[in-house]
Amino acid sequence: MPNIGSLLKQEIRRLARSEIRSATAGLRKDNARLKRDVAGHKRRLAALERDNRRLVEAANARLKKAPTAAAEEVEKARFGSRAVRALRNRLKLSQSDFARLLGVSTSAVFQWESADGPLTFKPRTKAALVGARKLGVREARRRLEVRAEKAPAKKKQKRRHR
Repeated sequence: MPNIGSLLKQEIRRLARSEIRSATAGLRKDNARLKRDVAGHKRRLAALERDNRRLVEAANARLKKAPTAAAEEVEKARFGSRAVRALRNRLKLSQSDFARLLGVSTSAVFQWESADGPLTFKPRTKAALVGARKLGVREARRRLEVRAEKAPAKKKQKRRHR
C-alpha cells in the first residue's frame, strides 16, 4: 500500500505545477512579444545607423571640397590683395588654414596678400575664393576639420644640400 504522505506530496506538486503554468501563460506570451519587439527595434536601429553613416559621409565629402560658386558670379568677381586679406581675417583663419580651405599653397596666399595691383587667379581658385565669401567662421572651421581628418599625414622629405 502506498504511503499516503508521498501521494499527497505528488498531488500537491502536480496541482502547483498546473496552477503555475496557467498563471505564467500570459507572462510567456508577453515575454515572446517583448523579444519580437526588441528584435524589431534592433533591426530598425541598425538601419538608422547605416543611413546616418551614409549621410555623414556624404556631408563630409561635401565639406571636404573647396567652396565653389556659380560661373557668372566667378566671372564678375574681382579680388585685390586687401580683399583676400579681409576675407581671411573675417573667417579668422591663418594663411596656412586659408590655403588649406581653398586648396592652394600657403605661399600663394602670402603672395596674394602682399601683391600690388590686380590679382589674377586660375578658374578653380577664383571659384573657391568666391565660394569662401559665402562661408561663416563656423562653417570654415568645420570644413577645415573635415579636411584634416581625411587628409593623409605628409612625410617630411630630406633636403639635399648641393
